Amino acid sequence: MFWIIIEILRNTESYKLPLEKNTYRSIKIQSNTSIDIEEYIRDCINEYKETKDGNGLFNTDGKYFWSESLLKRMTKMEEVSAKRKKAGQRGAQGRWGKIEVNNSKKIAKNNKRIANAITYNGKCYKNYGKSIAKNGKIKSKSKSKIKIKIKDIRSIYPSNHKPEKENKTLTNMMDETEKMEFERLINNCEMYIFSPELAIEMTEILKEMYMNPDTREKIQEINSKKLSYALKNFAIANTKNRIQIPKSYFKKCILSALDQTELSGQYDTDTIYEMEDY
Repeated sequence: MFWIIIEILRNTESYKLPLEKNTYRSIKIQSNTSIDIEEYIRDCINEYKETKDGNGLFNTDGKYFWSESLLKRMTKMEEVSAKRKKAGQRGAQGRWGKIEVNNSKKIAKNNKRIANAITYNGKCYKNYGKSIAKNGKIKSKSKSKIKIKIKDIRSIYPSNHKPEKENKTLTNMMDETEKMEFERLINNCEMYIFSPELAIEMTEILKEMYMNPDTREKIQEINSKKLSYALKNFAIANTKNRIQIPKSYFKKCILSALDQTELSGQYDTDTIYEMEDY
């Protein structure tokens, strides 16, 4: 349980989580445990110590809790990452500087050849001028790649949307076998890789799809890769046009990801999981 919570903390921007009911509920859903999460976290703060007289396994300021050792490790990792990035930029500048010198020489050489060709034959100049005019109209149609980081997505809803609550009616409709099957489904989705708020939203959406006879069989094939693929497509669509009915559209994205088995397995690792930042 401790390492599951550490993983969730690592996935947050500040490596801290608020001491509130939504946090406890999210951890409980993601870890699929019967442990009293609030009590466990309090014990990690007050009872369980790194050393006899040292800090608790978790520290707190009354509003948030965190792991001091995780903060130290992540701070060191970010410093190393920043140094590598700076070194890479210096290396790139050096390489581009040499390339620019070589390109200048090539351009000068080509200009000389062009001048010789124009002098040698007036028709060559005319044809060359037409070629330049034609090529000058060509514009690159390549589109910049939209990068979506899963860890940056906090919700599928607009900022003014009220947080989703657990649909207890659907939960009560499940028998023990269905509950066990749904828990297996959620475990396959590795909800701890998402933000707590997003994990709660997606769990409720998957529960609705699981309890719908039209989608139950299909939804049982879901896993973390396919869910991430659906989330990425949803996020990209939302950057182009604001989605009016987020829940319905996200369900369609999930079904689409399940239908495209091969594509959903070939997700872009630079787009979904940028491991240095994850």
